[in-house]
Amino acid sequence: MSASGPTVASPAFAKRVEDIASDGSAGWAIADAAATAIEGGKDVISLCLGDTSFDTPSFIVEAMFERVRAGRTHYAPVPGTPELRQGIAAAQSRFDGQAWHPDEVTVFAGAQNALFAAVMCLADPTSEVLFLEPWYATYEATIRVGGATARPVKLSIDGGAARLSESVLTGAVTGKTRAMLLNSPNNPGGYVLGPEDLSIIAKVAAQHDLWIISDEVYRSAVYDAPFTSIASLPGMRARTIIVNSVSKSHAMTGWRLGWTLSPLAATPHLQNLSQCMLFGSPTFIQDAAAVGLTERGDGDMRYFSAELRRRRDIMCAGLAEIPDLRFVRPAGGMFCFVDVSATGMSGSQFAERLFAEEGLAVVPGFAFGPNMAAYIRLSFSGSEEIVAAAIERLRRFCATLRG
Repeated sequence: MSASGPTVASPAFAKRVEDIASDGSAGWAIADAAATAIEGGKDVISLCLGDTSFDTPSFIVEAMFERVRAGRTHYAPVPGTPELRQGIAAAQSRFDGQAWHPDEVTVFAGAQNALFAAVMCLADPTSEVLFLEPWYATYEATIRVGGATARPVKLSIDGGAARLSESVLTGAVTGKTRAMLLNSPNNPGGYVLGPEDLSIIAKVAAQHDLWIISDEVYRSAVYDAPFTSIASLPGMRARTIIVNSVSKSHAMTGWRLGWTLSPLAATPHLQNLSQCMLFGSPTFIQDAAAVGLTERGDGDMRYFSAELRRRRDIMCAGLAEIPDLRFVRPAGGMFCFVDVSATGMSGSQFAERLFAEEGLAVVPGFAFGPNMAAYIRLSFSGSEEIVAAAIERLRRFCATLRG
């Protein structure tokens, strides 16, 4: 008997609850345990989340308070405020040199919300969506929850760049394939899709009339070469939905403000779905984001990127000195993806022991694909001091294993 009375069997749940419960969600157990330990005052370092140590720029915070005091606390237009949609279009135009229009913008509660909406608008229960392994932890469940089939395509990572085989990609396409989900710069792999890979994807998409969903939330964190969106390739803008947000670029993860940039034919469908599940993001948050997306915010974005590059270099230098750990220097994003198989342990075993013995929390690789079980993901989004201290704990742990 429970505290509220006798235990009674509940009515059946929808089948989709099983689709939501993927390995990706299970991969965050150590992150949750670390957060609880840190709140309890324990000596724990977490390298689990892509949440930088940077504060949101003060001029954005002040703009939010000004808008609240001015009464901007009522419903906003479902597609987004005109000011924010104009700001998103203008920022994208400054970034890639193309002419973007506010009517191509739909505002959502973060990039994850925007990604979910894009998949729901493009993929039927009878269709398939391709995505590249390693993938971000929520991708598989996001595709499956609407009834579509998630079909992974494995690629190799060499020197920070992806290597995608045209024959492998073409072989993954079936008569049911509707779309392909890209994430470049990639979380967790750190690769950035180069011109050769983007050309292969564009060719296959055109041949098979596929949509592209391009998750570009890390586009401001590219370190060694210019970033190219697949939407800039000839003919691809008409079949690409870009997903982005201010979370990473402007240190606004907790503000939950993202968007899609889509062909005009797709915009009404995205807005209809937004109306059903969101009914507009908070007006004062949209106002603040619009201020952040002006050219004034570009300087902070460049500063954040330079600091992340410095932290990447610190982490990579430390990892390179630890025997039995193999990794590819990330060309973008906020993570190092490390192969620990030479230690004789899986990524999950390694992560569990590392947390128990050194109080260092990392995400096991199985959360990012079935072929990633030998990996762990380390975030370098924390301060330089945190990154350095974490590497020292990792070095000490690996020395214990060897001893």
